[in-house]
Amino acid sequence: MKKPPSRRETSSISFQRLAHFLICLTIVLYALYAGRSFFIPITYGIFFALMLQPVCRRFEDLFSSRILSVILTLFTASVIVIGVIFFFFNQVQAILTEADDIYAGLQETLYEWAEYGGGRFGLTGEEVETYIDEAITSVSSEPLGIVSTGLSTSGVLLANFSLVMIYTFFFLLYRTAMKHFVLGQLSNDIQKEGLQTLNEVQQVAKNYLGGMGLVMLILGILNSIGLFAIGIDYYLVWGFLAAVLGIIPYIGTVIGGLLPFLFAIATTESLLAPLLVVVLYVTVQFVEGNLITPKVLGGSVKINALAAIIAVILGSFFWGIAGIILAIPLLAMIRILFTHIEPLRPVALLMSDDLYDESGKFLTIFNDTRYRISNIFSGRSTLSLTPRKRLSSKVKEKVSNADPEIVADSESN
Repeated sequence: MKKPPSRRETSSISFQRLAHFLICLTIVLYALYAGRSFFIPITYGIFFALMLQPVCRRFEDLFSSRILSVILTLFTASVIVIGVIFFFFNQVQAILTEADDIYAGLQETLYEWAEYGGGRFGLTGEEVETYIDEAITSVSSEPLGIVSTGLSTSGVLLANFSLVMIYTFFFLLYRTAMKHFVLGQLSNDIQKEGLQTLNEVQQVAKNYLGGMGLVMLILGILNSIGLFAIGIDYYLVWGFLAAVLGIIPYIGTVIGGLLPFLFAIATTESLLAPLLVVVLYVTVQFVEGNLITPKVLGGSVKINALAAIIAVILGSFFWGIAGIILAIPLLAMIRILFTHIEPLRPVALLMSDDLYDESGKFLTIFNDTRYRISNIFSGRSTLSLTPRKRLSSKVKEKVSNADPEIVADSESN
């Protein structure tokens, strides 16, 4: 008679499963890195389709044809995008025509400041001038280099704008069929859970992208009004450029404030204007971080700072600036998916912005064999969606409060 396996044997990790997982993960990551010229446009197409879906539905309420509604949606979005690009192109072109004067003014002002400070430390005029020339080249090239690198790296979005629009067109046109295809791959007992997961993921992407657009508009207006009050030329381009760059976490804010600061040094004769520019951007960013973004985005992302920083670093490694922009919404969507997979719910909490307040859950609610990641590699559980009815009422209540508002699937065809 064959002896039943011991408890230790059933709970031990299968190194074969672990090796298969690591091999598959390596292949996927390499494919994302090597095929970024393909994956970046298609990912932007998915996000644009999610963001434009409410607009498309409004057109569908007016016209019976979905194809016509999608075309009108993309035409409206293209007009807005092309208008913004045309505005920035004209403004930047006007600034570049004065590039020599701006550089000379920046150099002269920094000479005066440095000679005043250098005399106190016993530096000669030639040493100060050499140091200033090197500093100007470094300081001016870094932010401009990052911006140009960002445009070229995200050039898969800009240079292949038509390709992104084609992807967006077909994702909007076939969105119902694609959703039904995904649900059809799930067993009948978890299709309802799968629909809920898809709706939550869609809601996160729509809220984040739409909310970020509104945040950028508000920041651009506030920055422009402040720069106009200070007396900085081209206040609209500096104000909205900083707002657009703000979509790049951490880096964009610094560059957005540094460029008008250098411009103020080059074009004004006093130290007051550059200092007021610094005060303006620090104040606006404080208001944005503590008032505007929480009110506009609400709980749509719910990612803690550590997880966001790690995601941004990994995104920059794989896809450059495009990866930095997409890192946080993609991580938010992954977190939503993890909340529906039983062994990965502790990982979802590890990503959440409730991590500090909910840290006790790891040794209370999640202190159970169902939530062990090792179960995946021991064969005791799989990476499949788990119906919420298997959770206790307490856990269900907490998870539903943490998740975004679910939008009912109103599409019938």
